[in-house]
Amino acid sequence: MVDEMNRKILKLLMTDGKMTYNDVAQRLRRSPSTVRDRIRRLEDDKIILGYVAVINAEQLGMKAEGIMFANLEDDVTAEKLKALSNVPGVMEVLQVSGRRRVMIRLHAPDNRNLEEVIQRDIVPLGLVDLELRIVLDSLMRFPGV
Repeated sequence: MVDEMNRKILKLLMTDGKMTYNDVAQRLRRSPSTVRDRIRRLEDDKIILGYVAVINAEQLGMKAEGIMFANLEDDVTAEKLKALSNVPGVMEVLQVSGRRRVMIRLHAPDNRNLEEVIQRDIVPLGLVDLELRIVLDSLMRFPGV
């Protein structure tokens, strides 16, 4: 169950996933054991799915970011789309509403490389009717970042 206290815990962890039980407990004026039990329950209930490091892709040489919208050829299944997880630079794949039903967010060292990855690795998977948008600036990616 996600009550008000669990919502406060989630908000803190979404802002800083490295917070310890003691840090969260101190901020919420609760005991560390209470916070620990609540977080474990949120994990067990699959409300908290995991913890990740938010990286600065530009610092890793990924200067270009694109968001691609596309449709699928008739014979393409969701299972086949899982191959996108092996494509270098693919960060996110979403099924969305609208004229183009798939959204892919990807990083690359530059725009030329971005186009190469799309043509070499993504189009052959059965994506059609592509629309690529280049991200000019990220105003907010994650809460607190």
